[in-house]
Amino acid sequence: TWLFIIQVSGLLLVCVLQFFNSMILGSLLISFNASVLIARTIQKNLKKGGLLNRLGKLILHVLLVLCLTLLINKFIKKILNLESDEHIFKFLKAKFGFGATRDFDANLYLCEEAFGLLPLNTFSRLSDTLLFYAYVFVLFLMTVTAVIVAFRNLSGSNQAQCMEKMEECTIILKPDAAYNLIHTVLFGCLALSTMRMKYLWTSHMCVFASFGLCSTEVWKLVLKCVRLHTTQRV
Repeated sequence: TWLFIIQVSGLLLVCVLQFFNSMILGSLLISFNASVLIARTIQKNLKKGGLLNRLGKLILHVLLVLCLTLLINKFIKKILNLESDEHIFKFLKAKFGFGATRDFDANLYLCEEAFGLLPLNTFSRLSDTLLFYAYVFVLFLMTVTAVIVAFRNLSGSNQAQCMEKMEECTIILKPDAAYNLIHTVLFGCLALSTMRMKYLWTSHMCVFASFGLCSTEVWKLVLKCVRLHTTQRV
């Protein structure tokens, strides 16, 4: 909750410092954060029931957040009469083949190489610095761990057992690591779809890879997998 409130506060502060730039108020991030906070108050019992019950609630929660985001965003834009970012959505629709556009700004973006797909030689250049290998190694380990932890958290039936599992899972995969794992995957998708956005991904790759290589939790998992785990080795 604090994370969402801090993000909204940061955006509102930017809006004020940019001489009340109304375009920021119409951003999807503000609408998303607001919808998450609303959805959290509506759905409070996500951790009750069996695996299928919890999974169903989680899917419903995601759909609720996405629908609320679009509704709140549309409402804000209607109230403030905002159309300044419409060309971005037109560009995205045209880029992913959902219909052509005659909008000048959107077509200008489509002509720019920087807004095209990420070239494949990016991976070879990242491999030359050894960053890509370290990143893939850490990403693979963390993704597998996250899937196992998520499954165990969702399938917890007994309350006492659930709490015990939660504590164990928190040691295996800390919340800050899980948060950054989601971020790096999203940044990767963004960079692959739009080359210009790779500056977000490559900088995050450095942080994520260095975290993994310096993390005792990651090496503990590796040593456990090869049955060489001791405290001294970690």
